[in-house]
Amino acid sequence: MNKRLTALALALLIAGGEALAQAPQNAGQAQAPAQTQAKPDPSPAAQEIIFSGKLYSPVKLTVTLPYTSKILTMSANIGQKVKKDEVLLTFDTPLDTRMAEKRSLSLSTVKDLEHQLATTGKDIDRLRVRRKELEVMEKQNMATSQALVQNAQDIEVAEKQRVALQEKLTLERDMAQQRLEQARERFGPKANYGQLPPEGIVKAPIDGYILWINPELRAGVKLSRDVEVFQVGTLDPILIRAQVHEIEALRLKLGDQAKVTFDSLPGKEFTATVSRIPWAPLPSSLQQPSYYEIELTLPNPDYTLKEGLKGLVTIIPKK
Repeated sequence: MNKRLTALALALLIAGGEALAQAPQNAGQAQAPAQTQAKPDPSPAAQEIIFSGKLYSPVKLTVTLPYTSKILTMSANIGQKVKKDEVLLTFDTPLDTRMAEKRSLSLSTVKDLEHQLATTGKDIDRLRVRRKELEVMEKQNMATSQALVQNAQDIEVAEKQRVALQEKLTLERDMAQQRLEQARERFGPKANYGQLPPEGIVKAPIDGYILWINPELRAGVKLSRDVEVFQVGTLDPILIRAQVHEIEALRLKLGDQAKVTFDSLPGKEFTATVSRIPWAPLPSSLQQPSYYEIELTLPNPDYTLKEGLKGLVTIIPKK
């Protein structure tokens, strides 16, 4: 009986030793997966920032019709290259408009101020002559000191009046010159003081291209005052504007290079440069993420790219 108990105890001790020997191995095998960590993907595709944007002209000015008038001729077409001050159209000026413009070009106010200034100068000269006479008469006891004081006051008042008239005359001359320059912008170089051609003109404000023409604009049509008739802008370089999520916007830097493709121009790839990153986001609610309007500059020497085209922008930010 004792031999059986001893054999059983020995068997249990051997089994316990084998279990303890296997326990560290099993523990090590169980912890191995926990020690394994996913490594960041170092490939360029994981670092790319991709977003959509649209093309815009960097400089675009609107040209308006200065008066309610009838269009006579139009020499501009969409896409046409124009020079600054080039005549784009002519219009027939109504009679009442021409009369009002001629009245504004009148120099009657300037001439009236010149007359008043000359008269005041003569009055001052006469008062100064009178002062010399009063000084001589005072020495001979033929004039009082009060008369001299009154004469001095009259001279002072006349001098102040002359200064005021001179300032008004200078201002009126400047305004008359500005009105003449404005009239020559609207009627050409033949416009002058008291002279106004019957036909008005609309000129290009800058060197550029005709980007848009009012669809109602054509010869023989009467349009209202200040209506937009043309948009003139530049196309080289051209801008890409896009709304970029706040996380991606913070990764961008000025000067980052981007590849741009357009669905409307398959097979072509363009290179752009990040040229503006605002610090203020676009307006949004508190619950929504912020977006920033990023701007990129894109060379366009052959004017292949037109305003409004939508493109896909891919950027690999600099480290």
